[in-house]
Amino acid sequence: MTKNLSSRSQFLKALLTSTVVATIQPTESKASEEKRYNLSPSEIAAIVEEDLVKNSFLTNGKLTRSIYDEKATFTDEIDTYGLDQWIKGTSKLFVGPPGSRVSLVGPMEANDKKVEFRFEEDLMFNIPFKPVVNLSGRVVLDRDEKTGLITSYREYWDQDVKTVLLSAKFK
Repeated sequence: MTKNLSSRSQFLKALLTSTVVATIQPTESKASEEKRYNLSPSEIAAIVEEDLVKNSFLTNGKLTRSIYDEKATFTDEIDTYGLDQWIKGTSKLFVGPPGSRVSLVGPMEANDKKVEFRFEEDLMFNIPFKPVVNLSGRVVLDRDEKTGLITSYREYWDQDVKTVLLSAKFK
């Protein structure tokens, strides 16, 4: 009986271990999208500009993942997030266009080390009463010197967090 108990215990332990390992393995997603290494400054700027102007990525998280390092960090005036966390959080927290709106203010600037742009946006929150806040600022995207991928996204707001929240209007 002890032998059966031991075998059963080993079986359950193996089953539990394989379940945990299967659960934490990366799943097939856009993370497997082939990375676009060492793009020229004009190429990466054009992609980021399309993500901003056409896809409104600041309002819905729809960015071109292939130009970002999978370990990239996203920092705004409130917190820092990982790539997946930022994409999921942005897509759930805000209502994309036409509820939210984002505009490029001035030219997109890029070199081998970074991409930088100014923006102005109305962000509609995906919560009851759909409040909309207005803010402006700039985004700096740092690039890895060896791969050319974006490793850091940093938002700098022209207004402080309190001012942005107090600007809320209800639709």
